[in-house]
Amino acid sequence: MNNLNNTITTIIPFYNNAETLPVMLDSILDGVLVPDEIILIDDGSTDDSADIIKEYVKRYPAIQYYHQEHKGVSAARNLGISLAKCTWISFLDADDYIEPDMYEEMIKAVADGMCDGCISGYFTHKDEIITSYTRLQSETLLSNDILKAMFTDDTVRGFLVTKLFKADIVKQYSFDENIAMCEDLLFQTRYFANNNLKYKYIPKAFYHYIQNVSSATSTRDFFSNGIFVYKPAFDKIGNIIKEDYVLDSYNSILEYSMYTLLKAYSEGDRRKRTSDQIRAMQKELKSTPCKQKSKRRIAYQLAPILFSRFI
Repeated sequence: MNNLNNTITTIIPFYNNAETLPVMLDSILDGVLVPDEIILIDDGSTDDSADIIKEYVKRYPAIQYYHQEHKGVSAARNLGISLAKCTWISFLDADDYIEPDMYEEMIKAVADGMCDGCISGYFTHKDEIITSYTRLQSETLLSNDILKAMFTDDTVRGFLVTKLFKADIVKQYSFDENIAMCEDLLFQTRYFANNNLKYKYIPKAFYHYIQNVSSATSTRDFFSNGIFVYKPAFDKIGNIIKEDYVLDSYNSILEYSMYTLLKAYSEGDRRKRTSDQIRAMQKELKSTPCKQKSKRRIAYQLAPILFSRFI
């Protein structure tokens, strides 16, 4: 248990994570410092997740289990926030894991009361390649620094899971349950844009982000009711932050999404479905302002299917 003024609630939503959630929980419970509350929100799982977690609840008093109808990750996190009783809040994802000293180092970073939270580096796992993203030294970042870094800096980005938040401030906000993609980025944009905060950057990677590359890109829907799935969040973010880096970030997502679709098309994977999405993406690229258009961007807008043969 931590000092009374430095207790931690960890919130973990999950949906059908029977295989991965125990890995995350074991990494937390094996830590040097274990959070005072570990709130698990079951978002209507249909696999064996609940049975597995109930066994953990019997063994570990810090773990709390709650169930809700399948409403999505934002609703699950909002429930977790409403239940949290500690000084600090941490959000984790059910299909990743953490280093054993993560919470110990985070509490050390905020223990002097001079900062409103902290940020650490992270690892990505993709195609059996592990990459570390972290800065070389400790720094104090202000809200404006963090906002920009969430869109431009790979050592920060808009990850919830690498940050520790003050509970009394977080409880003034909620995740937008109508946003399906980048809901975490929108939440943090509101959080940092409306508060003058100081965050300590810890120059060490603690969080292991496991990127799922097993499913074919073309099986993913980039559009819902004809709208690019990232657009609703970025439209709201753009109303909060009037900076070029927001539009630049959106354009990068657009272009990468087009690239992944064209790659799937060139490999002959579900071509009809993929080509429909490519045409919709082409329309979104044409309608989105872009200050500096690369040759690739122009090809995406004019003849994406033709361009796919060179990928």
